[in-house]
Amino acid sequence: MARPQTFRSKITRVVMATTGSALLVATVALLIDEYVSHRADTAQRLQVMARVTATQISAAVVFKDSRAAEEILTSLRADPDLAAVAIYALDGTEFVHYLRPGTRPVELPATGRGRSGFHGGIFEHFEPIIVDQRSVGTFYLRSDLDRLRIRMAMNTTIAVFALAGAMGLAVFMASRLVSLVTQPILRLEQVANKVTGERDYAVRATQESDDEVGRLVHAFNEMLAQIQLRDDALRKAQADLEERVQARTVALQTALREMESFTYTISHDLRAPLRALAGFSRMLLEDYGAALGATGNDYIAKISAAAKKMDALILDLLDYSRVTRQEVKIERVDLNQLVGDVLRQMDPEIRERQAEVAVDRPLPIVLGHALTLSQTITNLLSNAIKFVAPGVKPRARVRAMHKEGVVRVEVEDNGIGIEPEYQDRIFRIFERLHPVETYPGTGIGLAIVRKAMERMGGRSGVESEPGHGSRFWIEIPMPADGAPPAPAA
Repeated sequence: MARPQTFRSKITRVVMATTGSALLVATVALLIDEYVSHRADTAQRLQVMARVTATQISAAVVFKDSRAAEEILTSLRADPDLAAVAIYALDGTEFVHYLRPGTRPVELPATGRGRSGFHGGIFEHFEPIIVDQRSVGTFYLRSDLDRLRIRMAMNTTIAVFALAGAMGLAVFMASRLVSLVTQPILRLEQVANKVTGERDYAVRATQESDDEVGRLVHAFNEMLAQIQLRDDALRKAQADLEERVQARTVALQTALREMESFTYTISHDLRAPLRALAGFSRMLLEDYGAALGATGNDYIAKISAAAKKMDALILDLLDYSRVTRQEVKIERVDLNQLVGDVLRQMDPEIRERQAEVAVDRPLPIVLGHALTLSQTITNLLSNAIKFVAPGVKPRARVRAMHKEGVVRVEVEDNGIGIEPEYQDRIFRIFERLHPVETYPGTGIGLAIVRKAMERMGGRSGVESEPGHGSRFWIEIPMPADGAPPAPAA
């Protein structure tokens, strides 16, 4: 991964790119101007020279004095720009010429006619020789512009060295002057790093100017001030919250102790009168049943039944309270053994209702609390064999299956079923769908099931259709190392 560029290097690069581009454009413009100007000066100078020379040699051409013409042409050799000069007669034949050493005669025009100007890398000029306002011949000169090329090469070399020197000076000046911009920003970065690393919002950056960087530093300090105020407020709120939580924890612990005391009172003080009421009712029936008559016996029976119902309600409330507040230690539980123990405990109730309970074995191992899970299975099986239509033999089936990292245990029955709008409501405490005379109970059993599954990190629910039975289910976490084979859902 490429190393990120520093802010200083970026500014230096921008300065170098800007300065270099400006110097390069200026240098190229000067070289072009020099080239164009020198060409124009050379052309003008050679044209003047051709005009003067044509006037000087006009007499030699008229009198056909080649010796005089050669002497005039020879005097032009002092001009280093001239590569060749020639004089042509009126009919276009060459009269006399001068060639700079190294120039071949074949390079001269065949006739004295042509177009003046720059042609490729040479300059040619045809100047008419006028005597008495009539042409008597043509003076021709040619320059190969060698001096121009040498001068341009020398100027280009000088420009390159000057450009390099200017760039070096720009680098030196940029390295010195860029710190005026970068140093405040680098110091601001140090402050920002300190704030990030130490979470200290009390530090401030030093504002050294009133320009854009200074305003940036000022805005940064204002932001730190706002964060510091919010941080202080948050710490104060956190401290207040911790105090309130601690106070509420103490209050909750007090309430739990009161609840335990209340539970003890229910389990001992309230149940004792109920047991006495049931006992004296039974003794009254045994000793004075004949004297009380049928109506009196009925009243005594109702009193005894009400006492038993109240005792059952207290027991269920105690179970619900225990599930809510007891410590739930999650461990591996073998459902085969647990369901077997539940069936043995429920054997008298199963025989009384003449029910059939089938278990699809083997059942897997799950993660749960054995006592709480046992009470959950007991409540589900008790409901399964209780809520059946009159004259129907209760049948229940227990099975388990894997489902997305959990074990799903289902208790299926052939009962009366549940309407869809009541399928969630029945898991609330004291919720009953039928009169107690039809189906006895306290309305707490399924509430215990739901609370127990919440304490163990599981879920519970029901799938049912009126008249076609119900399928109550619970989902329990599965051990990380898997469980014994169970069908997949």
